[in-house]
Amino acid sequence: MSKKRHRDPSSIDTQLIEIYDDLANENEEIRLKAAHALLTKFPSENGHSHVQLVEVVRRLVRGLCSSRKAARVGFSIALTELLSQIWGQTEIARTQSLQISDLIDILTNQTQAPGKGSGQEERDYQFGRLFGAEAFIKSGILFDHDLTAEAWPRILDVIFEVAKKKSWLREECGWILYGACQTLREGHDKTKSAQALVDKLCQSGLAKTPEGIAIWLAIQSNFPKIQFPSGIWRGGHPLHRKEKSSLAMILKEASIEDGLQATNGNVSQKGNWKSKIHFAWNVIISELTRDKPKDHTIAKSKMINFEEFWREVVDEHLFASSSSEERKYWGFLLFQQLFQYASVKFLPALFSPNFKRCLINQLAAKDRYLHRAAEKSIKSVLDRVETEPAAASAPLTSLSSVSLGGNMSFDQLTKTKTIERLISLADETSLCALGQELCNKLEHPGVQDDKDATARRHVIADELTLVVKSPQSGHTSQDTESDIISLIDIIIHTVVKCAYLSVDASKRDRQDVPDPPVSSKTQGMLKARLASWLSHIIAKVPYPGHFTYMAVKIIRLNALTGALAPTVELTGSVSQRVDEAWSVLEAVQKTLDKPSRTNKVLEAFELLYSLTMLQVYNGDADAVSMLDELRNYYDLRIRRHNEGNQQGSEILVEILLGFIAKPSQLFRRLAQQVFSSFTSDINGSGLQSMIKVGPPPSRCGSSSLTQVLETSENLAGQEEMFEEEDEDRESTDTASGADSDVEEVELEHANRIQSLSDEEKPSSASDGSSEDTDNPEEKEGEDEELAAFDMKLAQALKTRPANADLVAGSDEESSDEDMDDEQMEALDEHIATIFKERKGVASRKTQKKDAKETMVNFKCRVLELLEIYVKQQHQKQIALDLLLPLLKVTRTTTSSLVSGKACNLVRDFNRICKGKDLPKISDTREVVNLLETVHAKAMHGSSNAHTSACSQASLLLVKVLVAQDKDNLRMAVDCYADTQKALLLDPKCKVKISFFTDWLNWCSTARAAR
Repeated sequence: MSKKRHRDPSSIDTQLIEIYDDLANENEEIRLKAAHALLTKFPSENGHSHVQLVEVVRRLVRGLCSSRKAARVGFSIALTELLSQIWGQTEIARTQSLQISDLIDILTNQTQAPGKGSGQEERDYQFGRLFGAEAFIKSGILFDHDLTAEAWPRILDVIFEVAKKKSWLREECGWILYGACQTLREGHDKTKSAQALVDKLCQSGLAKTPEGIAIWLAIQSNFPKIQFPSGIWRGGHPLHRKEKSSLAMILKEASIEDGLQATNGNVSQKGNWKSKIHFAWNVIISELTRDKPKDHTIAKSKMINFEEFWREVVDEHLFASSSSEERKYWGFLLFQQLFQYASVKFLPALFSPNFKRCLINQLAAKDRYLHRAAEKSIKSVLDRVETEPAAASAPLTSLSSVSLGGNMSFDQLTKTKTIERLISLADETSLCALGQELCNKLEHPGVQDDKDATARRHVIADELTLVVKSPQSGHTSQDTESDIISLIDIIIHTVVKCAYLSVDASKRDRQDVPDPPVSSKTQGMLKARLASWLSHIIAKVPYPGHFTYMAVKIIRLNALTGALAPTVELTGSVSQRVDEAWSVLEAVQKTLDKPSRTNKVLEAFELLYSLTMLQVYNGDADAVSMLDELRNYYDLRIRRHNEGNQQGSEILVEILLGFIAKPSQLFRRLAQQVFSSFTSDINGSGLQSMIKVGPPPSRCGSSSLTQVLETSENLAGQEEMFEEEDEDRESTDTASGADSDVEEVELEHANRIQSLSDEEKPSSASDGSSEDTDNPEEKEGEDEELAAFDMKLAQALKTRPANADLVAGSDEESSDEDMDDEQMEALDEHIATIFKERKGVASRKTQKKDAKETMVNFKCRVLELLEIYVKQQHQKQIALDLLLPLLKVTRTTTSSLVSGKACNLVRDFNRICKGKDLPKISDTREVVNLLETVHAKAMHGSSNAHTSACSQASLLLVKVLVAQDKDNLRMAVDCYADTQKALLLDPKCKVKISFFTDWLNWCSTARAAR
């Protein structure tokens, strides 16, 4: 052990000691201040003694070998700046007694590990030597003057010695030398420095390592004219096409046994796997993704391109089925990095077959080793697409492509919504590319087995639904030539061909027909999807009639050519009527095709007419009669330009009601779309048809119009509205009429219970409506029905009823006699008859429940049409005729949904009628009478919805009267006074206080406005 030297306390520089201590501080600001303080003690213009310089350099180098806190970082900064300040300029360097070669000697001597030191000490000294060499390079003193001619090779020897001796430090050594290559510039001295680096790299045997490749490419990029040794790489370039195998083995850091041999002897491989990818990957990828290579040392045609590099180096080695999880992890890191920053043109190459297989496998289960890495890869894709929608094309077309190694059920297999999310983020170009590919797959799924083809077509239909309903399709313009409109045309064309047309057996070998033929199950599914798409299109696209017309046109054209035949065969008069309808539709289309020709009425008629024809090809028999009605309307209203025709208005309303009676969102939106275009044509007769609407033309008989909003919401109301005559039900009613009556009472009771739970208060029974009348015998009827069933069953089995007194007959003789086969068969038939009767009763209950839902939905859709009318035609006096029916429905309905919609309609009517938007009236007395009637309805008392509707209707009428003549305000005040007087004096008056509160609030607002 060496003896410690005793120093004179007066010779110790305490300030310098504090500086050295602060250089190791973990606080970056303190370290930088300490480095600055050290540099101020050694200014470049002052000469310094040899001892001072040696001591400070020695002390800084020793600090690099310390693992204390942040010593290496702080001392490295101080050493770099000190070297640059004192030896960075040639003139100053010549005056220094300590030369650069002496500095390198200090570095090597002070970083020499003791012979019997521990492993940690040896690592510290190796790190110190490496940090010291980096400080020399970063200071720039090795390249700026002729005094350093031998210094640069010596530093290279130091670094390469560390790299060969300690394989786990090789990447850091390579990174330092790669950084040195970037600081060098072309020139006489620096070209020599670059040449020296190449020579040392080859002599060390590290040329064929990841670090060697990075350094080689950096020198070739900055010094294209430099001489490279032959025999290392073919063509003198690591990215030569014939070096693909060697490149792959080197980059995945294979062992010697895998076949990797260094140029001069074997080079030991790294002992520990690192979770971060080697920096050489980035260098190579940067070289391959540059538009124009800077060097000309090799013809571009002989270099491997990016697609080949990814496929053969990454996909076939890192993502190979035999690769370790660690190498697959490197592959995922490379994918994440490249997808985030690479140009869009390189993205398709990233989705290679082995990568997609590995991605799907790892995403399929959370317990997979690389599940999180796969999730991060998907996240990187979504993040890039969210900021750059054009990047969506590559993952969309690759992940679901079977031919490219993907899977059509990617989202289902991976339990993610990747494809769905990508479609919602994609731009129009990416969406169009995906849509066209999906259409091709729908016609030709790539399999011949019917079951497999059906499954694939179902998945394709799901993805097409996402495309059609994507946000991009909802922002289309009126331009029918836009990319999205063209895409939807292609999708509808393909789906109509597959859903509505069948392939002739003799023409299945044609390329333009679906192969294999579409099954009937798939055709039904596609028809339902098409209806859903058209429903979405009607609500989003400005001109939806174009798509329905095109769908019918495709069927007609294919039927004429004979290659494909409609799945529904039209014969006789039906075919003739459809041909006539097509002639009308073509005439309408020709009118709309004229330049600068915009006609909302014709566009709406085209939509309605073409969709009705499409229903004919769906096999809907009712649609044929609708075509006749539409033809009549066309003749009365459109062709003759007779806008005031009363019959035409009624026909249109009845047709639209026929559509909303169907349980389809498509028909609901169709009716709303068409009705909004024809509201100006709806006259008083047409409006009354909606309030007192008869059965839809496709289902009605010759009965007169009945009141739809006032019709009971039960089975009887449905039969009255739609005149459904079920023969089986008639026979059942005839056989057991008493039971039928009991069931109707029971349904009314159930409806009332539902109404009481939904309404804030029960409706009044003052109007005598059957829905509002309570029947206390309903529960008894249900009990009697159950008792009758028990009695019949007991008689058949010759036992006591379930509720009989079991004790009473305890002494009676048992009747458990054996029965022969004939008696058993007769008993079975008798019991089967009893249970069949019971099942019929249960079916009757289901019918009543369904009937109520049907009537409620129908009323709601009628109210939606009335809402459209009010918004567009509220200035007409005939709109006021809606108030009384709406008030009545809020009081008589048993559905809170219907009541709420009617109340909101009246409230909206009052809200939008203000200023110049008030209805123009011609008969004041008629409006006054209507106001008095509204007050009379309010006196009946009912739910809060009814009271609110009455109040809003009353205020609306008051505004209309006051706008006509301000003196009418006196009549309004008198009307409210009479109602309030009735509240105080008449016990039958049940008007609520909120009715007057709304009036007083209006008075306050009206007074402030005046």
